[in-house]
Order: sequence, then structure tokens, then C-alpha cells
Amino acid sequence: MAQVRGSCERFCPDGEAKMRIREKLLHYFELKNGQKNTPGVLVKEFTRSAADAKMPLPQEMRTEAALTKTVEYLLKEQELFSIILDTRKPFNLAYDFIFDRLRAVRREIVIQMYDARQKIRLLEPIVMFLAYSRYRLCEESIEKFDPKICNQHLQECLTGVLCCYDELEGQASSKEPTIRELERRCYIESLYQVFNLGSPESFARALTLPDFVRQDSIFKLCFAICLAFQQRNLYRVLMGFPQLPHILCSVAATKLQAIRRSLLQVFTHAYNNKQLTVPVPYLLRLLLIDSPAGLQDQCRHYNISFTGDRKAVQFNKTDFNQTAELLKTQHERFVESKLKRIYLPEVLLLKKLN
Repeated sequence: MAQVRGSCERFCPDGEAKMRIREKLLHYFELKNGQKNTPGVLVKEFTRSAADAKMPLPQEMRTEAALTKTVEYLLKEQELFSIILDTRKPFNLAYDFIFDRLRAVRREIVIQMYDARQKIRLLEPIVMFLAYSRYRLCEESIEKFDPKICNQHLQECLTGVLCCYDELEGQASSKEPTIRELERRCYIESLYQVFNLGSPESFARALTLPDFVRQDSIFKLCFAICLAFQQRNLYRVLMGFPQLPHILCSVAATKLQAIRRSLLQVFTHAYNNKQLTVPVPYLLRLLLIDSPAGLQDQCRHYNISFTGDRKAVQFNKTDFNQTAELLKTQHERFVESKLKRIYLPEVLLLKKLN
């Protein structure tokens, strides 16, 4: 198939822009100051390819520079305006808009058959956005946010980036990566490990990575957490989570409810005796739960009893509700404290990693 290169230097090709303005198909974030029917900055939307669709014309696709600017526009602050930081609408609306427009970027990457280095530059920020959104919207209803779809696309983007890393490594003539590029790779490799916690494939990959990745401090922490998980040392896993930086910490938080359930089940066997109890403060610290009320929710859900004075928990393996579904992922205080200290656009674009 002949390689096609886009020639459009705008965020949205003229043909699509005129059609959507005419048909009044503008998203809220494409309206000038949110004013109805007043076009602002339009960004090319994602459209599925029909079976009989023709190859897009060059003027219908954006150049690499335009795609890069599009990703930056969607994720950073521009002239005191930022979609990702806009508080006029709920974040799930911003997510839907950015997700769709970034999906269009990914489609053009495929159509134009970009090389590994080009793909990496465009896909890395998309990975960061999806990882952040997975945590940020975890408490929303399924009507507003589908975590499975987000997980699927995050996994696809992660896999795509990792394949590009491997491809560049295999190219003898490939130019040496910059220090910044190496740092970004270490961070994305770390994110892959945390996102796929417990996966044999991701663990096996970690063992074959180049030395500069395995010696990176953040990656070493992530690998230690993954190793502890493989060894079923859930205490070390949980103690490692709060040490992770911002986005990695937020991804780790999406694994918490499953780990809490596993630990509580272990306790029902280890302390299956009417004479044995476990103090509430210890469980709060171990399970990374903020308040006794949070622990009560966990115990109520899995049918675990408190002592009469509510200062300790009484475990009984026959009472434990094996069929109870996992509790929904929630915002965690130790994650929120980290996210409050960052400038989000800078982090999503991997300008600042710690």
C-alpha cells in the first residue's frame, strides 16, 4: 500500500470544519467561550473507516507537526485556556472530547504509517492522559465513564509505545536517544508494569529490559512492587504504592480494592479464632484506608464483624462473603495529595516526571 502523507497544517481540515460548522456539530470545547453556535478552535473528530471507504486525501490528514500541536493543544494550557483544566464543565465531558480527538490522531498515525520514533512522540502523552483519566473518573457512573474502554485503549497505546521502543533498539543505525527520551521511556515502562500488576507478560518483559531502564529509581520501585505481588507479599505491595510519583500512584490506586479484598481474605484464615482480633488502627494503616468508616464499608461488604467496642475486627473464614463483587475504585487521599502538587499539563506531556 502506498504511503500517504498529510498536508493539512490545521487542527481540523477545512472540509470537515466547514461541514461541522454548517451542520452545527460542534462540541462545547470547540465553541468560542462556550457560546452556542459561535465556532472557536475546531479539532478533527474521530470517524470509523467503512469497509468501502477510500484512502483519505492528503489535505484531509494532518502533518506530523500538526498532529503534535493537536496533542499539545488538547493537553496543555493555551493563552489562559486549557481543556484539561477547564472547570466550567465536569471532567468527564472534557475526557470524552479529548479521548475522541486523540483517537483521531492515533488513526492518522496508522494511516500515514509513521516510523517508531514518530509514533513514540505522539503516543506517550496519550498514554499519560488515559492513565490519569482512568483514576480521575473512577467514581463516575458507567453512563459517564466506562473504565473497561479506557483500560482497553490504555493497554493498546502502551503496547504500541513499547513495540516502538523495541523496534528502535533493534535498529543498528538508529540515532542515540536523548537523556529526556530515556527518562520518558523509563516512566512509560514503569507505568506498564504498574498497570499490568500481576501479569506474567509484563513481569517477563521487565527482566529483559536494557540496564538503563532497570537501574532507573522509579522503575526499580515499580519492579519491586510487581515482584512482591508475584510473591504474594501484599504488605510490601501496599507499602510501595504511596512511594510512587503522581500518575503511577493513581494507576496503582485502581488496583487497591482487589488487593484489599485479598488481604482481608488472608486475615479470615490467619485469625480464624474467636479469641483473636486485629486492631482497627493496624488495618487502616495496612490497607491504606483513611478512616474507620472506610474500613467499616469494607467489612460490611465482605461480611466481616467488628468487636463490640468497634476498636478491633473479628475474622471468621466461614462468614467471609466470597461471592461479593469488588468494591468500586475510589479516590484515595494519598493519591489526591500528590495530584494537588503537580501542574497537570506539564505532567501529561512528560515535561516533568517527578
